[in-house]
Amino acid sequence: MKTSLLVLLIVTLSFNAISTGLAAPQEAAAKPSIFKDMLKGKLVALTGKRVGRYEMAEEPKYYAFYFSAHWCPPCRAFTPKLVEFYNAQETRKKNFEIIFVSADHDEQSMVEYIKGDAMPWPAIAFRSLDRIKEIKKYSTQGIPRLVLTDREGKVISDSYEGSTYVGPEKVMNEIPGKTAQ
Repeated sequence: MKTSLLVLLIVTLSFNAISTGLAAPQEAAAKPSIFKDMLKGKLVALTGKRVGRYEMAEEPKYYAFYFSAHWCPPCRAFTPKLVEFYNAQETRKKNFEIIFVSADHDEQSMVEYIKGDAMPWPAIAFRSLDRIKEIKKYSTQGIPRLVLTDREGKVISDSYEGSTYVGPEKVMNEIPGKTAQ
């Protein structure tokens, strides 16, 4: 009788440990985002004084797509604020990444904009901009526009609330709270 009770107790405890995840301490691998393959090989970034190919070392939990252009005065006024904000987020950078999506008319203007404002985040290469319709769908209205999404592409925060422009500062200010662990 004591042996039967002991076996029943061990089986019950084992089952509970397995069902609650205690028996398997390995953390489930995060599912790749819908953006991972879409962005692979299409990113560039400023390294020193040169803009060149960029590969993400680790995929972020959130993506903030920044739609902007060199020729846009409101964009030029906001970009330095976004650079300052991004540089101050050192501990949170593994949770989110800003991706610049240029609305410039040519690659030289885009590169000058990246260099001139010392954008510390990656950008979609100019030659790849036409091949990212899934990302461009987030910028159907005006610029500057900042759109924060999760890995599945769900919009978490946007520069537009419906058809009302609330500005990219709103999203920038919400990123720390929305991307906190």
